[in-house]
Amino acid sequence: MKHVHLTKTLLATPLVAFALTVMLPAPTIAQTKQENKTFTYVEQMPVYKGGEKEMMKFLAANISYPAEAKAKGVEGLTVVSFVIDETGHVKDAKVLKGLGHGTDQEALRVVNLTNGNWTPGKQNGKVVSVQYTLPIRFTLNESDRAASASVANQPPKFKGGNEALYTTMLAHLQLPEEAKKENLNARVIVKFNVEKDGTVSNIRLQETKLKKTVGAGADMDYMDASTFQVQNKAVLARLAEAATAAVKATSGKWEPALQNGQPTGSELVLPIQFLGEAAGNNKQLASPEMSKYTKDYYKLEEVSVQPTFKEGAVEKFMAKNLRYPAGLHFEGTVEMGIVIKADGAIVGPMFYRGESTLPKSKEENAALHNELIRVVKLMEGKWEPAKVDGKPVTVTRKLTIQFVLNDGTKKAADTSGTKADVIVTKIK
Repeated sequence: MKHVHLTKTLLATPLVAFALTVMLPAPTIAQTKQENKTFTYVEQMPVYKGGEKEMMKFLAANISYPAEAKAKGVEGLTVVSFVIDETGHVKDAKVLKGLGHGTDQEALRVVNLTNGNWTPGKQNGKVVSVQYTLPIRFTLNESDRAASASVANQPPKFKGGNEALYTTMLAHLQLPEEAKKENLNARVIVKFNVEKDGTVSNIRLQETKLKKTVGAGADMDYMDASTFQVQNKAVLARLAEAATAAVKATSGKWEPALQNGQPTGSELVLPIQFLGEAAGNNKQLASPEMSKYTKDYYKLEEVSVQPTFKEGAVEKFMAKNLRYPAGLHFEGTVEMGIVIKADGAIVGPMFYRGESTLPKSKEENAALHNELIRVVKLMEGKWEPAKVDGKPVTVTRKLTIQFVLNDGTKKAADTSGTKADVIVTKIK
């Protein structure tokens, strides 16, 4: 059974997915695009032959999950817009909201297969062309999700494996002379980051353990360095320097961790056994283990579990609460960034897109900014954080908001090319 879902509410009313309109003071429904005689809303909307149920059955039967998307664990929504002309044929199909990795092409392919299976729309009793928008959700089943996760999410790997890692570090694994003079051997645990390009950074010693090789205590196991009364205080410093040098030698020779199929920074924990007298000819090196992904901020597409707004779609919440500030005559599109922290707290608005899109006066700019701040504050305490590997993380999210002035006699805005999340309209 294919796991492709359709958003029924948008099938009945063909509006751009996640594009919500706030009309002030009263809603106005656009009728036509006069330039090409294509309607966006008509008295009798186009209907798939056999009805919505038959259309859903047709799409589910014909959509194939793209191999690349399945391998990378890609799931989500693709929104396709197309024209149903006077003859019931599909024209000008295009992607409004893409998911990538082959899903957009697959959605377009299947939408075009519906060509000729539509009853055209009517306005004032006449058959007309109508712009139609169809959201299609791609969802993996549990077995495919598990299989793709094993490929798309992987820890860093040293090129050539553990043997090559040992050879690379070998020159720095000899026990420092200061430790030899006190008949000590050492094991250390090092933490470091492997960056997206395979280089290493942020090397630090997590733990040092020492063991006597001769004399009293020689029969005891390795113990924490803090319990040893070393005569030469430089011993621990030399061990740290040697371990750091050994890890630095590996820089640039790592395959980075993969998250959702994409390279990402990560933290590794590596136990190191120094080659002292007690180590003999043992030349094995323990396998490094990934501790965590180390990014401070993630994008939505980088997390395994996206942040959830407790009151439903955040776009609907903003559409309901945003108001055109009094005295504001600005018209344009801005991009507002918010940060949803690992504890669920929200910070924002963080940025705008392009100074040229903002109001020219400081007063209008401040009024717009303050309105966005007001609505963001209404979201406080209403978020469940994003997660990576089951752990809450901080994520950034972008929201595109279109501000439209309307004289009340024409369509508020043609949003087919803007991909606005929220549209705020003011009647002049």
